[in-house]
Amino acid sequence: MEIYFDADYITVKYDATHHILIVTWNLPPTSKEFRDGMMVMLDAMKHFKAGRMVSDVVNLGALLEEDQTWAATEWRALAVPAGHSKVAFILSDDVFTTMSMDDMLSKADKDVSSAYFNRMEDAIRWVVIPQQRNSTGTSALKNSTDK
Repeated sequence: MEIYFDADYITVKYDATHHILIVTWNLPPTSKEFRDGMMVMLDAMKHFKAGRMVSDVVNLGALLEEDQTWAATEWRALAVPAGHSKVAFILSDDVFTTMSMDDMLSKADKDVSSAYFNRMEDAIRWVVIPQQRNSTGTSALKNSTDK
């Protein structure tokens, strides 16, 4: 795995084997750090031409409402044209992180498949498999919290 960016609050790696990004939020970021980290992810997507990612948000903590809205709208408007297509989230049992993720995803268009997992291995497996289509031709959203 190649480290693309490493700071105390976020680490962004490229997994060449699976052609995906692995993002780890190392500690709860400030609003500026969160937005800077999201822009680093965008740069990494463009650099590696990798729109699929696993995002470990176990240590992300609760996000400000303004940051949730920014990520779901402004950042996403830049990320989707850059190839962002599928993301697996590694969540802890922390209710505040889960609520923040749910709130942010509810504000976003449904043009990027996402799912929740407790284990990195399961998240990687899901993000690299071909996307399943349901009978209406739309992407199937899968939430998994299996341990």
